[in-house]
Amino acid sequence: MDVSAYLVHAATRQMAETEAIEAQFAEVDTVIAAAEAAAGQMPPESGVAEEELTEQERREVEEALGLVYGTDRRAGRPGEAA
Repeated sequence: MDVSAYLVHAATRQMAETEAIEAQFAEVDTVIAAAEAAAGQMPPESGVAEEELTEQERREVEEALGLVYGTDRRAGRPGEAA
């Protein structure tokens, strides 16, 4: 196989792999697009100050933030420098 044929074969294989991955995640992409569209139609935040929350509401907010950011509250990816 010459270099040109090898490159064509490699590019064709890569395109097939990319298409398979995109097909596998198409449903997830649809859910994400719908969530982003819904978020764009939401009213602006109420702007509630932390002092206005009850202790139970504060705990619920902390728990939700822990789910989003992890217990260390960093937004970076695992293994990524802060």
